[in-house]
Amino acid sequence: MVDWKVAKRQAACSGCARAFEDGEAHISALSLAGGDLAREDQCLACWKKREHRDALLWWRTRHWIEKKRGISLDLEALEALFVGLEGRHEPALEELRYVLCLILMRKRRLRIERVERDGEREELIVTRPKREGTYTVAVFDFDPAKIDELRQRLQDVFEGAEPPDAAGSPVLPPSADRGES
Repeated sequence: MVDWKVAKRQAACSGCARAFEDGEAHISALSLAGGDLAREDQCLACWKKREHRDALLWWRTRHWIEKKRGISLDLEALEALFVGLEGRHEPALEELRYVLCLILMRKRRLRIERVERDGEREELIVTRPKREGTYTVAVFDFDPAKIDELRQRLQDVFEGAEPPDAAGSPVLPPSADRGES
């Protein structure tokens, strides 16, 4: 199992270091840095000045000082990340994609077409309703506690989290985005 270490959501722009105001729109982006997912938060002005070739995914979000209770998902961003990870075979990214697939299937953004088994590997073949094409997703045998942990880490990727201890293991914060749930 690969640990995902993603920086927490920043209260200031990583480009100009200006603090975000309450409710201010900004861009969050994910990229690969040495096999790990790296997160960057930038104000709209800095984002427009920068080249984005290294970003796996970026999305527009808002900085909220008072965090909303409960889990909030930006399904469009999750779906874009799922599609963007097609063909990537790094273990951490395959795990991430499997959890994304489970979430998107539950939210009816993906539909399972069939399951294929090749030796010791099992894969889901899924489609996006009303869209052409199929996607192949490696299956992992996680227990429910591990799936919850991975789901929390995925939310950490999008929202950021404060490390609870010196080891830096992320915890699930209340949602700061105002997306769909």
